[in-house]
Amino acid sequence: MMLLVAVHVAGRYFLGRPVPGAVELIEFMMTFVVFLGFGYCAVQRGNVSVDLFVQGLPGRVQAVVNAATCLLSIGVNTLITWQGVVQAKSLFASGHVSGVLNIPHYPFMLVLVVGYLVFDVVLIGHFFQYLPGVFKK
Repeated sequence: MMLLVAVHVAGRYFLGRPVPGAVELIEFMMTFVVFLGFGYCAVQRGNVSVDLFVQGLPGRVQAVVNAATCLLSIGVNTLITWQGVVQAKSLFASGHVSGVLNIPHYPFMLVLVVGYLVFDVVLIGHFFQYLPGVFKK
């Protein structure tokens, strides 16, 4: 992807001939980088979290806050996944393609769905890791 960007920019500025469809290809490749990275980031616990207020709370309260946050995230991610499936079906049915290279859009929406689905599974695992701390006395 980096090579494509470099060739595209060099071709545009130095030769006056950019790579046709390069912007589309870069956009489509970014769907893989972004959405498939969600699950990996969650497994590594690399997501941004604000511990400033939770840090000073007792352990059980921290577990409750973490479990509730995780449950809320699962709900939002599930909605995004569901709507991604709906949108992918719509894009498939309409035959929507990119403007220059005529690449269908629906496979890239399915990448979003897979990425969020993996993210959801990881969050469900985190939720069950927090549950024992919620019920600890």
